[in-house]
Amino acid sequence: MELRDLNEDERVALVGLMKLVVLSDGEVSEDELEHVEVLANAFGEGGYQAALDRFERQFRDLAAFRGFLQQIRRQDARDLIFGTILESADEGGLDTSETSLLDWLSRTWNVKIEIEDEPAEPAPGATS
Repeated sequence: MELRDLNEDERVALVGLMKLVVLSDGEVSEDELEHVEVLANAFGEGGYQAALDRFERQFRDLAAFRGFLQQIRRQDARDLIFGTILESADEGGLDTSETSLLDWLSRTWNVKIEIEDEPAEPAPGATS
């Protein structure tokens, strides 16, 4: 599944989560802005703006948005949305509000978080 394959509700979920994650620390980095641009490119400017407008119009508080997120059912869409958000959130390091939201979302959506360790570099003089 790719971003362009998301339906309207899934796009609103992704755009809303991206907004919450990007704005959580009050600053928008260049890397975070690039993630937003990826969404705008995938959905088209009009599609991205429509999803953002719906998010801002429909969800006045986090509790209402969480209720909406529980209605996202396709697991492949959940995995894609979560992975996209996790990648974006990781750009500036995760703060407490991001961690709390992502923990709740991973449990609610049954998304498994797997962090790959970078391969350790062999010690100088070690042979393999």
